[in-house]
Amino acid sequence: MTKDKKAGQRQIRSSRRSQPSFLAARRRAIWALVVAVTVCAATAGFFSLRFLLCTDEKLQRTKQPSNQTEGAVLLPVDEAVRTEQEIAALKKEELELAEKLTREFRGSENSLMIMGNVLNRHGNAIEALEFYERVLKINPKRADVYTVMGQFSLNEGKLADAIGHWRKALNIQPQLRRAHSNIGHALMILGRQNESMEELEKEIRISPNSSLAWFLLGQIYLMQKEYEKAKENYEAAIKVNPAYTNAYYGLATVSAKLGDSDKAKEYSEKFKKLKAEERKDLKGRKILYDDIDQTKKNTALTYIEAGQMYRDAGKFDKAEELLKQAAGLDPENAVCFSELASLYQKNGQPAKAIQMYKKISEVEPENPICYAGIAMLSVQLQRFGDAEKAFRKVIKLAPKSSNGYRNLAHLYLRSNSRLAEARQLAEKAVAVEAIAPNYFVLSLACDRNGDTAGAFSAIKRAVELEPGNPQYQRLYRLIQQRI
Repeated sequence: MTKDKKAGQRQIRSSRRSQPSFLAARRRAIWALVVAVTVCAATAGFFSLRFLLCTDEKLQRTKQPSNQTEGAVLLPVDEAVRTEQEIAALKKEELELAEKLTREFRGSENSLMIMGNVLNRHGNAIEALEFYERVLKINPKRADVYTVMGQFSLNEGKLADAIGHWRKALNIQPQLRRAHSNIGHALMILGRQNESMEELEKEIRISPNSSLAWFLLGQIYLMQKEYEKAKENYEAAIKVNPAYTNAYYGLATVSAKLGDSDKAKEYSEKFKKLKAEERKDLKGRKILYDDIDQTKKNTALTYIEAGQMYRDAGKFDKAEELLKQAAGLDPENAVCFSELASLYQKNGQPAKAIQMYKKISEVEPENPICYAGIAMLSVQLQRFGDAEKAFRKVIKLAPKSSNGYRNLAHLYLRSNSRLAEARQLAEKAVAVEAIAPNYFVLSLACDRNGDTAGAFSAIKRAVELEPGNPQYQRLYRLIQQRI
């Protein structure tokens, strides 16, 4: 193998460490799906036409007492893991859980996948591969399996096999992130630059924030002596990831080639500074899988996936126990809290679910979805002040989405307060998204403000957009009778 090829493979391994793993990507996908389903379900039951049209007297009679007896959710305190023995014990605990899942969920592709992932992270690649192959026998449409098999082949220096696995993953999931950049990098090592560029450009179309794809394009243009294009791509990589160490080295190189010695010096100094910080951060560590924080995060991921399996099997107590343990191991992982929130909602414990959404807001303060969860559940508990604050937070964080405007208007209509503002919010919702639910709320708001003509116009538009909706049809007939 040539020196350039060896360097290229080192760069791939380095880039894999600097990016989220395929498991982390899967974790984000699960999180997005769980929260989206949770919020959509809450939204669907948030208001009914019957309730919105009832009198204040009926509203008082139908109020349900808030559930004040749920108590606080007690989460394990994150215990420091300092010694190699403690790390080994944690890995043993994770492996035992994975083995238990394969026994209790015999023949389940998910339990086999979890076992493969655990073995893979523990450095048992050959055994892990056996479990991944068993997963594919059950379900040959697992893009995540082909992704990790591509990494196996890469580690063995089998670049053609790695490319083949990643292409199979893309055949199953065409929008799969990082697959094109992995293929592009492997092709670059093989000297197939034009093919590599095609793959990297595909990656950027799928994921414009792929700093790796921009960086690798910069590398190719540098090799082709197209220094201006190389500079543009290195700069794009840094724009996405300001701490991309190797991109600064590339900029220093092309700046020198372009005769800009001041910039070359500036980028060189930045590269040296970041490199020194990396060495300092790695000081005292042995290898990736002996890293304390990473081990805890990996183990937490296994507990989360196990909790999901028990939840799907209807074993909610066991699921809660495992998810709490995950939160103790990795308190920065929002998935633990989103899963617990979903669990508590299903069990009719909205106050506990709110606690979990608040934990998510601490981890991801700019995530509007967790505030939407807080708001919806606060309405359920009739904590209207809390709901109002949370909806306003949603509006602030997601001003281009109509959900916050529409639901805050809903809230004011339900509490029969700030009716003029409710109409303004409904109008804003329609301006942002001219969809039937927004016209429906606008119709209610106009009616509450004494504008029957405006109410009829809005509900007429809602019916035109969704003629099969019985709530819209009913409101249409009620308002039409008063015109």
